[in-house]
Amino acid sequence: APKSGQGGGARTALDQAKGLLANMDSMLAAESAAKRENLRAKVQNLREEHRSLVVAYEKEARRIGCKEQEEADRAALFGGRGAAGVAAPTADDIENNKSLKRSMAAVDDLEARGMHMMSSLSGQKEMLKGAHKKVLDVMNTLGVSNSLIRVIERRQTMDLVWMLVGMVVTIVVLAVTWIYFRRK
Repeated sequence: APKSGQGGGARTALDQAKGLLANMDSMLAAESAAKRENLRAKVQNLREEHRSLVVAYEKEARRIGCKEQEEADRAALFGGRGAAGVAAPTADDIENNKSLKRSMAAVDDLEARGMHMMSSLSGQKEMLKGAHKKVLDVMNTLGVSNSLIRVIERRQTMDLVWMLVGMVVTIVVLAVTWIYFRRK
């Protein structure tokens, strides 16, 4: 429930609206039959709107109550820990922080190396593409058969497949190793 003074006006207003709806129901009997059905539908709409407001009020009151309870629990939990409710860092915390920073620097270094390798490999790929075209031109000029060229291209495709399979196997082995040592 909300703190005293909070939400009391809303609850009172909802109770007054409920009383007014009851008064409207009793006043319907005094109206003519033609007006009564129209007015009854309007009162019913007001009653449904009142119900939805009551549900919304109760939901908000529960949320506020839970929030206040959490704040009280937090204050009780952190009661003896300084003004801000935060404990002073311990030597273990400081060491863990330093270790984390070293690890992050190592990961950043590895990422930079990887990016450099990727850009280098990309440049080499473009250079090899040019050399491949020149070799094919020379082979065509020398009269090497198309079947031999297809065999060479098939071999290149298979080399690519084996390279990708090797990469996947390596990643799986690294993941399994990481999971194994992480559990220890």
